Amino acid sequence: MVNPLKWRNIPTARTLFIMIFMAGTGLVVSIVALLYLSLHLISSKANEIDKHRTTLAVEGAIQTSVNRVLSLVIDNAIWNDAVHKVYPPALDAAWLYETWGAGYKVNNLYDGTFVLDQNFKLLWGSFHSEPFTQTSMRFLGDGLQSIIHLHGEALKSGKNIYAGITRTGAGVAIVGIGLIRPMTGRLEVYDSTRRYLVITRHINAAILKELGNTFQINNLNMTAAKTSGFSVPLRTASGAVVGYLNWHPRLPGAEAAEAASGDIRRIALLAAGLITLFILFSGVGLFKLARNEKYARDIALTDWLSHLPNRRALIERLEDAQNPGNNEIKTAVFIDLDGFKDVNDVHGHDVGDELIIRIAHTLQAIVPPGGMLARLGGDEFAMTLEGEESEAQASAFAGRVLECLNSPVRLGERTIHIGASIGIASGSPADCLRTELFRRADIAMYHSKITGKGRITHYDAELNSAREYQLMIENDIRLGLENDEFDVWYQPIVDAHTQTMIIVEALVRWPRRPKGELKPDEFISIAETGGLIYSLGQFVLRRACQDLQPLEDLRLSVNISPAQFRDPGFEEKVAGVLGACRFPASRLQLEVTETYVLESPERARTAILNLKNLGTTVALDDFGTGYSSLGYLRRFSFDTVKIDKSLAGLVADDEQAEALVCGAIRVASALGMTVIAEGVETEKQLTLLRLAGCDLLQGFYFSEPVPIASLLQLRQQRQY
Repeated sequence: MVNPLKWRNIPTARTLFIMIFMAGTGLVVSIVALLYLSLHLISSKANEIDKHRTTLAVEGAIQTSVNRVLSLVIDNAIWNDAVHKVYPPALDAAWLYETWGAGYKVNNLYDGTFVLDQNFKLLWGSFHSEPFTQTSMRFLGDGLQSIIHLHGEALKSGKNIYAGITRTGAGVAIVGIGLIRPMTGRLEVYDSTRRYLVITRHINAAILKELGNTFQINNLNMTAAKTSGFSVPLRTASGAVVGYLNWHPRLPGAEAAEAASGDIRRIALLAAGLITLFILFSGVGLFKLARNEKYARDIALTDWLSHLPNRRALIERLEDAQNPGNNEIKTAVFIDLDGFKDVNDVHGHDVGDELIIRIAHTLQAIVPPGGMLARLGGDEFAMTLEGEESEAQASAFAGRVLECLNSPVRLGERTIHIGASIGIASGSPADCLRTELFRRADIAMYHSKITGKGRITHYDAELNSAREYQLMIENDIRLGLENDEFDVWYQPIVDAHTQTMIIVEALVRWPRRPKGELKPDEFISIAETGGLIYSLGQFVLRRACQDLQPLEDLRLSVNISPAQFRDPGFEEKVAGVLGACRFPASRLQLEVTETYVLESPERARTAILNLKNLGTTVALDDFGTGYSSLGYLRRFSFDTVKIDKSLAGLVADDEQAEALVCGAIRVASALGMTVIAEGVETEKQLTLLRLAGCDLLQGFYFSEPVPIASLLQLRQQRQY
């Protein structure tokens, strides 16, 4: 049972009670004093209120009509069937009329539909269910042109759909426009071709009557000029006025004041009594209010999944610690889980949530005294503490985190391997505010991730410069893809016995970078960590398929980064490129490194099976640089094994390397796999690798990577 007297022990509740008592007493006095003033003001105030209400209602009616047209554009433009019908070179006029043109007769939601091209020129139209024969955009008015002028770039990207007012050749209308695109995924159009859907609904007497009934507006009508003080202008996106909506006010002021005068006196007496009762009963309610306030605050500062403090709680902790009188050293530890996305992709989000809970409990158990562990969201955690020994304590904590996460996590029947990249930053409040401390810890964590993961990095000034360089290269890559600065070069892979060119490996190059060419080793890793490898990989695959498509006797080999391989839609993207380039899947070989196969065996196995079902072959690249497990060679059914140049290149000088190469070749041959040796630079290496049983050879002995034109010339010179 709640004890109402306990409110006095809660400062918030006590303060609120005093405020309510004073406000209630003042309110009673004010009601009596203002009674007589309110009677002669009520008439004008009521009229102002009515005018304000009706003005808002009219504006709401306009916006509602605009939103309806906007919804119609969204429903019809974001539609896979529409994409299939309007993007081919020849529009399907019959489908357009049956789908959009005839809609005017069916439900009268709109009276005109039009399709525009990428230059916002009219391609097709229907007005009042009749074909629209005009070719000029003048009919649709300046209002539509204003929308296009203001939002042209956003319309081209498909980010937004817009609607507004215009004056057409048939009168004032609401017009909406949006890019015709698929419901999900991106628009698979790789040139400037765009199609836009335009829908119009002209404002007429029937629409105004319907809006007036809906919003309780008397005699709503439209005129070309302003006829009274009770008017709202209809403006285009550029601000031009194309008409006015007018209505008749009710002017209830004097009548309402006379009718309500007696009731107002009675209300004053009732209000005084009710306020007194409210003051008495509020004491009981305020105790519950204070208790619920504390509960709500706890919820707002707690992560719902792990039940750890959340980002907001961590920020408040640091803000409290950075008061002017506190000069203690502050240390932040950022923890980002390695491989968590793969857990979600392979096992599902339920297992991912269970893993987060398990890790949260594990980390909470090893937090140093005085430290605060928080979950920032996703797979990120942070820990903060202060004091002269905070950095040493943070380092010890980070070491224990890595030690704990190096052990497999058992969830039911699943054994999950997870790791972490950790960054640590320290500073005093005088030289390192909260935001700067977070930024430094994040930079250090990012450096751990890009330099191999599973490690701890302490922030220093060099890391900041490295991060700035990283961001610069990421931006250059984006611009480079837009400005066609990249190219694809090719290195021959020849038959070990006939030295005939059988395959060419596609390798990306950046020769036209304005700031100077960068080698692949200098930008590919940055593209992977910055999420740009998807676009870069698609560019390489598409360009290589286009270049090699006419050379029907050559097969193509393309490297796939682990980041691309993790993408659940990767197989569909490969199929899309093959279809667009008309490149036979049987001529394509995709190379994947053994490191990723070991990190994500389930996803790797599924992806390899899907790719082979497409008709492509899959090669295990860099064999001999990692674990080189013979078991997974058999498990994943690779078509080809590529022996890394670091091993194959030593066969002429290192007996152990020669034995390893010979053993790997025998095993791969026994499993029916083709063997390619990389790094062939001398005739002696060629001879030894051929005698060892290699099927194909690759290296500078035959050719360095060259542009497609040089490759064609090389074939002609050597008759490959």
